[in-house]
Amino acid sequence: MNIILVGIQWSWKWTQARKITEMFSYNFFEMWQKLRNFADLDLPESQEVREYLKEWKLVSIEMIWRILVHYKQTHKDGFVLFDWIPRTIEQKDMFDSVIKDYIVIFLDLKKDEAIRRLSLRRIDPITWESFWPEFKWEINPETWNKLIFRSDDTPEAVSRRVETFYQNTLPLLALWASEWRKVYTIDAGKGIDEVFEEIQYIIQNKIYSSI
Repeated sequence: MNIILVGIQWSWKWTQARKITEMFSYNFFEMWQKLRNFADLDLPESQEVREYLKEWKLVSIEMIWRILVHYKQTHKDGFVLFDWIPRTIEQKDMFDSVIKDYIVIFLDLKKDEAIRRLSLRRIDPITWESFWPEFKWEINPETWNKLIFRSDDTPEAVSRRVETFYQNTLPLLALWASEWRKVYTIDAGKGIDEVFEEIQYIIQNKIYSSI
């Protein structure tokens, strides 16, 4: 069964996604990375995506649909873990027209904790992987890239991004519930390993057992 992983920034979503793909061999569709991958292809639409990324413009719903369809056509084997899509009700309608079967795992993190984590995080400027405040190294041990603080990770900017999540993405949970879609909520305030244990249980006992 396909999975949509939903969570506010710094709910350890990226870390949990990597653990899921490694243990359960899921394909991983992360919207921002797929935009960059699509821009590198020799397709008529690729140039348009390159312009979007270059100018930091909001990508159109039609373009996201094209990328999603292309991904589905080229990844017909195995299940997919989706991250950063859908993020709005409009995107959900488009997403449902392409991907029919999926469950939702929601990493629920309190707003204050999300702002605290985001304000202190560092990132790999090449892969955009985030590193939590307790991480002591100055480099990403996998890529050896020097970690940096994002210039827009001020408490004020972080607070605005958190509010955007609550306004645009959180309402999707109620909508999925009204459609009787399976939504599993996990307290993301726990440790990374504790959260992954709960994800493992869901996949092994709720998803695999029903296939």
